[in-house]
Amino acid sequence: MNGTDNRSDERPRGHRPYPHEMLTAGYLAVTGALGAVLGHPAKIWPNVLSHIIGIIIILFVVPRLPPRRWVVVLRDWGLVFVLPFLYVEVAHLNRLLSTGYHDVTIQSVEMALFHSPPGAALRHVLPWWPVDEYLHFTYVAYYALLPLLGGALYFTGRRREYRYVLATVLGTFYVCYICFILYPVAGPWYRTPHLDTVSLGHFFPNLVQAVLVRAASKGAAFPSSHVAVAVVIWLLAWRFNRRVFWILAAIVPALALGTVYGGFHYAVDAAAGFLVGVAGYFAAPHVHRFLGGDMPEPGLGGIESA
Repeated sequence: MNGTDNRSDERPRGHRPYPHEMLTAGYLAVTGALGAVLGHPAKIWPNVLSHIIGIIIILFVVPRLPPRRWVVVLRDWGLVFVLPFLYVEVAHLNRLLSTGYHDVTIQSVEMALFHSPPGAALRHVLPWWPVDEYLHFTYVAYYALLPLLGGALYFTGRRREYRYVLATVLGTFYVCYICFILYPVAGPWYRTPHLDTVSLGHFFPNLVQAVLVRAASKGAAFPSSHVAVAVVIWLLAWRFNRRVFWILAAIVPALALGTVYGGFHYAVDAAAGFLVGVAGYFAAPHVHRFLGGDMPEPGLGGIESA
């Protein structure tokens, strides 16, 4: 139930960082090291320096702040707002290891599996504007998934479960980001003509295209982090909050389909994202224990039934 006593969630950790903080610091260390070794010194030093500063703040400064309410909220939510900056940075870091993109390989796998581009096939089979609107709506709704599940846990006092969810979701993001850096794939958004949504007057397709024009990170297609993160949040919702799970049941499957339908990802990207999300869910308990996190306990608020 939601009204369980979570005083154990707030027990002092000394100066120990939480698992989501350690995962973020680890990601900054790995990507900062890649930049330092492979990047041009005159161009990459601001990134490397910012990563070093970030690691110091996350591991040594923030955990030593007095445990006041605003500090607790900052530690629990602050890194969520850092994610967009790390995502934008991917487009610069993936140029360190590769001068091109691996779309030809992904396209050849896709053609071997489907014999024609699945995105175009889906748009041919589902040509109706309500479907177009709904699939693009779910693509945008992705940005609300973590606040939805996280807020449902956090603001009912289930801090231990929230931190477990946050570490799992951030870890899934970082796995995807490292894949983007090591094996950049531009995706069909950069390879094929965009859908003519303006002339059709569709609201959500226009909104998605406006967001991608301003904030897309080239090379961040394989695996689809949209699908990976949506799937892992959906699985976590099944474990921790069934009401949220059933809300997400109307979003996550359509979101995965919409990434291909809208021409944002290859079907192979979406399939790989699904596998990353499932793997992230099952790896989470082991990673969380290894990093010293407080595990959700069945019967003590760890699992909420429908």
